[in-house]
Amino acid sequence: MKAESVTQHNPSTRPKPRKEFHKLKDYTSSYLFVLPALSFLTMFSIIPIIYLIWLSFYSYSLPSPPEFTGLGNYTQMLKDKLFIKSIGNTLVYTAGSMVIGLSGAIAVAVLLNRKLKGIRLFKVFYFLPTITSEVITAMIFLWVFDNNLGILNYILKVAGVENPPAWLLQPGTAMLILILIGAWRGTAYNIPIFLAALQAVPQSLYEAARIDGANAWKQFWHITLPSIMHILVYCMVMSVIGSFQVVAVVDILTNGGPMDSTMVAIKHIWQQAFEFNYVGYGAALSFVLFPFLLFVTWLQLKLSSGKDK
Repeated sequence: MKAESVTQHNPSTRPKPRKEFHKLKDYTSSYLFVLPALSFLTMFSIIPIIYLIWLSFYSYSLPSPPEFTGLGNYTQMLKDKLFIKSIGNTLVYTAGSMVIGLSGAIAVAVLLNRKLKGIRLFKVFYFLPTITSEVITAMIFLWVFDNNLGILNYILKVAGVENPPAWLLQPGTAMLILILIGAWRGTAYNIPIFLAALQAVPQSLYEAARIDGANAWKQFWHITLPSIMHILVYCMVMSVIGSFQVVAVVDILTNGGPMDSTMVAIKHIWQQAFEFNYVGYGAALSFVLFPFLLFVTWLQLKLSSGKDK
């Protein structure tokens, strides 16, 4: 122990500043390669975030100059029942679209991982929802579920249904349609990720399980699911973040209605900042949403790590 202590405090073993400087010079080319990306990150992410925080303490309605109000926007937020409702609606949308989307993605990825007849043709189409823009997706579903001109109600009327449901004018069905759209897009996005994870699972595990008499469900539950758990957690986090950003589909299909039943958080922030011209208040809402989203993600990771143990 004594010898170790002497060696540890020997001045000759300390790194020389000159050597460290030379090491820094060796990495100069690496820093130059990173510099453009770092500049874009600073310009389009870090500076806007700092500006948003600054703006959240002001009352700002264009074209008037900003007026400092301190915590006024934040105290107003506590009385904003629509904001609280929009958070609740966003959580419902997130939970529904995430559960259905991830379940569907895993199921399809498991099928794609097997050599089934006609599976190559399906591989061509399954990624289509991801490359289709949100606006186009919303227009397609509007064409299907529109109360007067939708093809679904047309088919129901031809089938003899006199009063088909007004899908987008009823709170329950309107939110359900939004969830289905989110799940549809989420399924397509997550299938390649799960498929790559499944192909990395050693086949010897399945062969050993089959020898022991394990059926397909037991193989999935005891081999497949634990092997892709880390990917599942990643997809869950990305689904939560993506679900909190949904706005275009809501705007086109329901515009937050009926009776604010589909008013999600980003839609409410957009309305306050750009439709009602309360830019400072919109900035405060955005700033509060960030730690809330961070907390939800942390909670999700915490629960997932508990399951792993």
